[in-house]
Amino acid sequence: MKRVLKTIVVAFAIALALIFIKNEYARCLPASTYGMQAAIRKGSTDNLFIGSSMFRQGLDIDVLEEELPGSTYILSYNGNQPALMAMELQYMLEQGLEIQNLYIDLYPYTAPADPWISDTKILLDTDLKFKARAWRLMKDSTGAGFRDFYEFFVTANNEQLLTYPLNNKIVSSQFRDGGSLLRQPGRTREELYALGTLGSRDGVNRTQAGGYGKIVELAEEYGLNLWFLETPKYERMYADEDYQKLYTESLSILRELQNGWTGDGTFQILCAEELDFDTSEADCYQDLIHLSAEGRENYTKLLCETFKATE
Repeated sequence: MKRVLKTIVVAFAIALALIFIKNEYARCLPASTYGMQAAIRKGSTDNLFIGSSMFRQGLDIDVLEEELPGSTYILSYNGNQPALMAMELQYMLEQGLEIQNLYIDLYPYTAPADPWISDTKILLDTDLKFKARAWRLMKDSTGAGFRDFYEFFVTANNEQLLTYPLNNKIVSSQFRDGGSLLRQPGRTREELYALGTLGSRDGVNRTQAGGYGKIVELAEEYGLNLWFLETPKYERMYADEDYQKLYTESLSILRELQNGWTGDGTFQILCAEELDFDTSEADCYQDLIHLSAEGRENYTKLLCETFKATE
């Protein structure tokens, strides 16, 4: 009986050690060409874009590197939310990443949700301290239980880790400096109008609003130039009452933060409607919210022209 008990205790201790190693040191694996670790290992970047799939599909890394002075990096995770973007920014700054210009994704549909990590690549890119902070944020907001805890710390990314040497090589070939190199085609007007909208959402979540505030606070503390950018959505989205409501509320929060700005750098908000981008051009969209390769290139060129005009 004692031998069995000893075996169980040893096995449990080994399991805990493996869980700790995964959560603390997975970030030390060879870096990919996207994600936080790849940015941190650069040491510095003049232009850092942090966002969701809106930035991954909406920003053309070739155009940015050609048109903007200095180096550029795009950090994008699926479903990235304001509260999480604030944590990611803080983590990278604390890890020593030097930034001059910061560009944040303004996508209103991420603002009503309770904080939650929907892209587990974030967990591969961070240490245990970051994960513990993220878990507390999610638990306090959603009441997440043991099952969520187990998935978050124990089972998340296990398959990716087992296949990392091959999978990382394949996926990394699709990015450069965080920017997607895939060339997604556009749709027809009929196809886009056949798609359903994203449905109603509640107002901006208080924790997400706090995330906007934390981003502004960090930009002030580190003397960064700060931009919030809305990538163009297809015309149907701008006719959607729910999107417009969240869009207006998010802008109101950002305008208030802008009015209280005390940083050494600049604070700008740039919405898609301020650019000469045709939101009715179906070829420029993969779906109602993501740009095609053609749309991505067109939008990024207009974006860079605007940046240059405000210098």
